[in-house]
Amino acid sequence: MRSIACYLAFSALPLSAQELTYPLICSGSDPTWTLEVAGETATLDFQRSSEMDVMLVTPAEGRDWPVALTLIGRGDSAILIVDQGLCNGYDHGARVLTQRGETPLLLVGCCLRN
Repeated sequence: MRSIACYLAFSALPLSAQELTYPLICSGSDPTWTLEVAGETATLDFQRSSEMDVMLVTPAEGRDWPVALTLIGRGDSAILIVDQGLCNGYDHGARVLTQRGETPLLLVGCCLRN
């Protein structure tokens, strides 16, 4: 069922938002983190490694960018917001909304299409 939901989410996107290609490798520093999205799965490495599924891909209302990816795992969840345009020499800017325990976190960085 998950693959059908992911297919429907991807097929509902406008063409330019679908230009977000995978694998997508995002990272940031201060604090240091990485997030790799490969199709229907993602791995967030920040203080520990978290395996998650890409449950939904949502472009901004009335626009193609930014695009939000909703990621859900066994013990963690995150929302990756990817913006169009260059970011310090990378392909996209990135914001990750997640948590560690009861502490909400906003991680900032850039993404590279691989």
